[in-house]
Amino acid sequence: MLDYWDEPHYEKPLHKHIEQMKHNPDAINHPQHYGGSESTYEVIKVIEAWELGFNLGNVIKYISRAGKKGSKLEDLRKAQWYLNHEIERLEKTQF
Repeated sequence: MLDYWDEPHYEKPLHKHIEQMKHNPDAINHPQHYGGSESTYEVIKVIEAWELGFNLGNVIKYISRAGKKGSKLEDLRKAQWYLNHEIERLEKTQF
């Protein structure tokens, strides 16, 4: 299985995101790539309402922002990684 987090390309400079946050304080509390504060379906609202927990919450987060913040393929791979991790965790507890 591909372990995305071990890939050397994962390290990226943060200066671009830091500059964006300086000019848009709402980018911290309600980023547009997660739905924004006005959206009924802002990602954090959905994750909390559905009580998804960490792994499944990250699956929803990365699917919902796919292509809005960076590479769509990268976000989908991250979602897949968290989904696989949750499946493996559940498989260990069932036996």
